[in-house]
Amino acid sequence: MDDARFATALLGQERRFAAVATDNTLARRRSVRLRDLARYTVAIDARTGTTTLDLWPPDATPAVRHTHGVDEWLTLIAAGQAVGVTSEATANQNPRPGVAYRVLRDAPPIPVWLAWWTDDPPAHLDDLVALSRDAYGR
Repeated sequence: MDDARFATALLGQERRFAAVATDNTLARRRSVRLRDLARYTVAIDARTGTTTLDLWPPDATPAVRHTHGVDEWLTLIAAGQAVGVTSEATANQNPRPGVAYRVLRDAPPIPVWLAWWTDDPPAHLDDLVALSRDAYGR
């Protein structure tokens, strides 16, 4: 975050997961690679997501369909109209009939940050950061 009004602390990292329709052949695998997804349209939610085309090598850039929220993103994937890349948290917090999440084994992890107003830090900030880091195993 490049905004001097905020201070931040790195809490940990999350693995990336592919999200595919349950009837997609990739759903039968335990894990997938970015190149496996490149032949599909990838749904990207620029407002809330962490996925950009920078994840793929220039010679394997997929087609993109932009969405406006997690519900639309999941609906497109469940309908087989796109695949997605997301965080481990999304995979755990958003189970959806018709969507299978598979570990994306060649994508970099997603850093998870805590941010607060520089001039108004929360009470017990050090404890909050320590507990949050413990949750991520740091």
